[in-house]
Amino acid sequence: MRLLVTRPLPDAGETAARLMALGHDVLVEPLLTIVYAPPPAAGLPDPAALIVTSRNGARALARWPQSRGWRNRPVFVTGPATARAIATLGFTDVRVGAGNAAAVAERVRADLVAVGGSILYPAGRDQSGTLADDLSAQGYDVRLIEAYHADAADTLNPAAREALRRRAVGGVLFYSRRTALAFAAIVAKERLAPQVAGVVAFALAEQVADPLRSLALDVHVAAQPDEDSLFRLIPQPA
Repeated sequence: MRLLVTRPLPDAGETAARLMALGHDVLVEPLLTIVYAPPPAAGLPDPAALIVTSRNGARALARWPQSRGWRNRPVFVTGPATARAIATLGFTDVRVGAGNAAAVAERVRADLVAVGGSILYPAGRDQSGTLADDLSAQGYDVRLIEAYHADAADTLNPAAREALRRRAVGGVLFYSRRTALAFAAIVAKERLAPQVAGVVAFALAEQVADPLRSLALDVHVAAQPDEDSLFRLIPQPA
């Protein structure tokens, strides 16, 4: 099966390498470009803990000179991939939630029973959840810092466009709702709806899948919001 990987770089390259090692033909078409904000100015509180919900959050944190002094602080993360990224930066107390923001909030409440000190949360500009608000409402001092944003593509590269027009793509991988929204907008703009009808969409979660359902794609949703679960949906090459 020829697969189209839509996630941003550098993660798209890692996903493509895994798929090719399994024998798939892969096109990489990042539909989001990650843009990192400058490190925050002096005056950040010395945090009691941190929350990081994506590898892009970890990459943003790596750009903050202040973070070198926080290596022993608890870092609450959403899953194994983010945990590995944080550990690579030298953080030694990494606490993993069960794959989503709600589980991270639950882990924070369980581990930080006494509300004291600030929790820093380097996050993307376009947050779909309410993690920071939920914890703040329960008395935690959560400082959400806009650390990066994602610019959505408004067109496809010629190779990907032509492959879709020729129905030479069997499946498309979607890791975020914004990527799915960008894909749906491009399909409408470039009038590709007839060509993508019936193409299999492999979505990381239900909220990722929702924008794709109007396109007549054959949508499959991972049982858990992680790449291993997503890969289990993809038929293996003969």
